Amino acid sequence: MSKVLKQFEEAIFQGKLYKKLFQKQTPGKRILPVQAKDNDSKFQLRLDAGETIDGMKNVYLQVNSQAKNGALAKFRQKEGTHANLASGTIDENTPVESQEEVTRAFWENLAKQAKDNLD
Repeated sequence: MSKVLKQFEEAIFQGKLYKKLFQKQTPGKRILPVQAKDNDSKFQLRLDAGETIDGMKNVYLQVNSQAKNGALAKFRQKEGTHANLASGTIDENTPVESQEEVTRAFWENLAKQAKDNLD
């Protein structure tokens, strides 16, 4: 499980995909990675947008239907693909120069929740 979370984290930061967290999205839509079958099986996880209230967007870490990791597959089987493995909020109005730092703290919280929910 830790390997999957680490791989997802690397994808978020190496490709600077974290910038998408600060853009406006329709609640229920995927933030990242881009929806594609190869991404769904490669990353096994996704971040979905929730509602935004006063610039604070709810973000949900969810398991993809193609997840192969044993713990993720078990969670998906029990809870479904729209169950939240972890959740948090992000301020859409975060200045560009602070976005990476804010995302790192946000991700640490999500990763801890995910590990706790899978144990």
